[in-house]
Amino acid sequence: SVVASELSAMGATVYTIDTVAAKADIAGCINITGKPEAEGWWKLKVDAIVPCSASGLMTESMVKEMNTRAIVGASNLPFDTATTQKIAESQGGFAGPITFIPEGVTSAGAVIVDSVEQYDPTVFAEAKPDELYAFCRQAVFSKTASLAGLVSAGKNTTAALQMPTLLANTAASNKGPIGLGFREWKDEKAPSPVTAQVSRMALSSFSSVPKTARAPGAIMNARAMSTRASDSKRSFSTGAPARRAMSTSASQTADVAICGAGIMGLNIAYHLKSRDPGMRVVVMEKAPSLGHGSSGWSTGFMRAFYSVDDTMRLALDGIRAYKNWGDYTGIKQPRAYFTETGALWMLGKSKADNDVMKERLSSFGVKSDVLDEQGLREKFPTMNTDPYPEYNHDTGDIIDKDWGPNSAVFEWGCGHLDSSSCLEDMLEACQREGVEVHFNTAVDSVLQEGGKASGVKLADGRMINAGAVVNCMGPWFNNLNKTVGITTSTTMLPTRIQVGHVNIETEDLLSMPFTADSYGASGVYFMPRRANKQLVFGSIDHRFESEVVENPDDFPTHLDKDVEQDYLSCLLHRLPTLPTSGKVIGFSHMYTVNQEDVHPVIGESQLKGLFLCNGFSGHGFKLSPAVGSMVAQQITGVKAASGTRIAEWETSVPLNFLAADRKALNLKVKTHFA
Repeated sequence: SVVASELSAMGATVYTIDTVAAKADIAGCINITGKPEAEGWWKLKVDAIVPCSASGLMTESMVKEMNTRAIVGASNLPFDTATTQKIAESQGGFAGPITFIPEGVTSAGAVIVDSVEQYDPTVFAEAKPDELYAFCRQAVFSKTASLAGLVSAGKNTTAALQMPTLLANTAASNKGPIGLGFREWKDEKAPSPVTAQVSRMALSSFSSVPKTARAPGAIMNARAMSTRASDSKRSFSTGAPARRAMSTSASQTADVAICGAGIMGLNIAYHLKSRDPGMRVVVMEKAPSLGHGSSGWSTGFMRAFYSVDDTMRLALDGIRAYKNWGDYTGIKQPRAYFTETGALWMLGKSKADNDVMKERLSSFGVKSDVLDEQGLREKFPTMNTDPYPEYNHDTGDIIDKDWGPNSAVFEWGCGHLDSSSCLEDMLEACQREGVEVHFNTAVDSVLQEGGKASGVKLADGRMINAGAVVNCMGPWFNNLNKTVGITTSTTMLPTRIQVGHVNIETEDLLSMPFTADSYGASGVYFMPRRANKQLVFGSIDHRFESEVVENPDDFPTHLDKDVEQDYLSCLLHRLPTLPTSGKVIGFSHMYTVNQEDVHPVIGESQLKGLFLCNGFSGHGFKLSPAVGSMVAQQITGVKAASGTRIAEWETSVPLNFLAADRKALNLKVKTHFA
């Protein structure tokens, strides 16, 4: 199932088949189990066949009827005899000779990890699982692509015949055992979790790969597979969580239909299914894979500092889950991990105001310090503590203004996680519990009957009847509400947010905390990502957060040059040692910003049975575990039973705190850091 879902996320059309039909029901794939074409699956015209099965699956007669140019081994030897393999490679079927890439090339993770552990035990002990996985993935991509290139370039040759050349080329290009290369790769490449996006980038970097191998259609005997290192051995499982297929019939039934597979949709589904295993929870996502909406672009920053007490409680509930991510998700070795940095709130407030904030944080069990200019310089010597000046835009002259003394709050315990890793972990946790998550499944409208939401209609015309519908579609939220005439008491609009990052190397910058800087006329945040050796920066000022997106499917995704210059001017003032050379990498994504109070709406709408979860204005990711609990309580009417694992993660924030019909909260400053 891992191989199938990865191929689908990379844009391939993937057919799956298994002796147990439910195991071949994989998000984004076409399950042909039980259908007429399954009787002769090997005859289908595809770019590649990926057998994830027991040995001996393919016979000589099957090979001669195949209509593919490649067989990619994923586990075990697929041919029943050596003669069958020889016929496949020399003669093949209707498409001619078949290139066979053996499992020893395409799946060598355990060997690579063993090499790292043996030859560089120090870096192995410090490495995160995702870093090792990413290193293995890149090495395997390189090897597979090189072998495919050798076969493609040669005449009357096979992968088996080219293996000595591959080994010789590898030996000539390597300075030593592959494990010795991990440390340098880790430092230079700043690995991120292995996702379909990373896979696409890695594959596209190998020019020797034939074009037919770049976007393969594949048919697979689907089985669950784990490539986690455990006692230095790969672990293969032929079991997979039983999941009901998304039926192709005109209608079907679910207990809860969740629209949107971002961090909110997955957390809500997880809480619902964990408290009631018998509940059928279906999540529908129009994108082909995780992370295409706001969740995938989140910085994943966690903090407790909010101006509203109940928001602070939600944040602390969320932080507790993220800091204990393995316990929360039930995953022994999760991809995501918490990196603590602390947070510096340099917001131009007086010492008296900051003393009050310190007391508030303390009342919630959060440690903080109030720092004056001297304290700031002692704690962060590289930082300039002067106010960022305000300029006359017509003349360029500095406007003389008294900004008052610099006073800031340092909040302990803040930090970040990788948002893509969190999404992948949540998907795994949901599917383990039995949640059905379907990608490439766009929701067209909400169905209603008798004054109550009764399900959803999909873009392809299918209906899903449901007892409750949850709209957590992020920037597309209003489009779905309009199908049943739903409005809220506050206005939430998709808003373009611009973010950039630069590479940093020196310890003075890498050791900086997350900093929100609005002392003077500044209005930026910056946060070092030590693992990537990057300084990420963005906005905390309304002047950067006012561009409403009319069409969430069509908006500029770059960092505007004038905004980039504004950001850099603020950064270079505050961080004088920041390099002035080097490339700025930037992008734009979307928040859904509540125009009245930058807080979300969470709860049942005017249409009974339709629950809304939107308008998080940039702080949704950190709240999502608690929001999952809140919505699950709203739908079921009860908290999880005492003694169940999910009960430990329930929030006690009043369920009507952020109701859809609430009055706007009274805030002094309207930014997503309010």
